[in-house]
Amino acid sequence: MYIVVSGNIGAGKTSLSQIISKKMGFSVYFEDFQGNLFLKNYYKDMKRWAFATQINFLALRYEQILHHVLLSNVPAILDRSIYEDKEVFARSLHEEGLMTDEEWTVYNKLYSLMVGHLPSPNLLIYLEKDTDELMRNIAGRGRDFEKIPREYLESLDKRYKHFYENWHFPKIKITNDIYTHKDELIERVKNALYFSQCD
Repeated sequence: MYIVVSGNIGAGKTSLSQIISKKMGFSVYFEDFQGNLFLKNYYKDMKRWAFATQINFLALRYEQILHHVLLSNVPAILDRSIYEDKEVFARSLHEEGLMTDEEWTVYNKLYSLMVGHLPSPNLLIYLEKDTDELMRNIAGRGRDFEKIPREYLESLDKRYKHFYENWHFPKIKITNDIYTHKDELIERVKNALYFSQCD
């Protein structure tokens, strides 16, 4: 069993993953920023580094599922998913002209080959926040390379909404504060997992 927590940059995915892990005994695996060799350069020149960055993330996420989820008997929670990598980030880069048609074709081919060998998540949790809160959260964590334009976050927000609406497997959306509603959130997750197993 594994679940994925999705949401825009700065939405609080790591914090929510930690809460669920602690309350439900799931192993938790976070997004590997250090493992992406191109991320710092990407934020300086998106067009130059978009394809390399997305291919690197694709490899990291696939490796994460193979090595930690499929080989473990302990339920897992992943901070961001391989699915939104494609449908939110890579698709956005292609449609905005930052990834060429040829690069998009290669990316899709690799994505299809990888996902074809993976089980679908038991649950997708979408954490939705408004742009002002995202900006505050990003500034508060002090990562030097994360100088992210507001317009980019707003664009991702639209794509995340579309991604969630078109997700055809078990899912829930969280919009309230994760710290003051911990027990309620955990009950929602438990219920969603129960019903997903009954289907």
